[in-house]
Amino acid sequence: MSKQLMTVLAFAVLSVVTPNVLKAQSKVGHVNFQEIILLMPEYTMAATEYDLYQAALEDNLKQKEEQILEVQKNYQLESQKKPTPNKTKLDIYMKLNETYQQEYQMMQQSTQDSLKAKMAELVAPIKKKVEAAVAEVAKEKGYSHIIDNSYGTLIYADESDNIDSAVKTRLRIKEKPIANPAAGRTNSLPQR
Repeated sequence: MSKQLMTVLAFAVLSVVTPNVLKAQSKVGHVNFQEIILLMPEYTMAATEYDLYQAALEDNLKQKEEQILEVQKNYQLESQKKPTPNKTKLDIYMKLNETYQQEYQMMQQSTQDSLKAKMAELVAPIKKKVEAAVAEVAKEKGYSHIIDNSYGTLIYADESDNIDSAVKTRLRIKEKPIANPAAGRTNSLPQR
């Protein structure tokens, strides 16, 4: 094979392989998705709505607790009656207590399920908005992948690939000022 033919073949192979190699080198960025969601003004409103919903459900649980305590109190009073307590009343109070305890347990489970569903419902549109902003920033900056480092799954990340601030800017989130750790302290440096 001639040297010229070898050069042409090598050039042909490189022209086919090089674009694929360049395409395979992806630019990966990272973002703290959880932090951004928590900074969204919509999250503050959602958290307030969630707290109100939770308080209403907990009020229902407290009412059931009061019913249980009332039945237990009545049982105690009846059991201490002289000369002898009424067995029928004691049985009724015992059965009521068991029924209320079961209802309370079911209400607790239902409350937990409702709270979980409510949080998912309230956060879904916020997540969607942040995801859209992340996608826009990633496309603009040429990233092929963005990793959410909120959950500690990232082993290494070059800080130059962190797009937190770009996403916050896209969403018009203003950074909260960091508290001044020296505030309120007197200057301990000698005066001249």
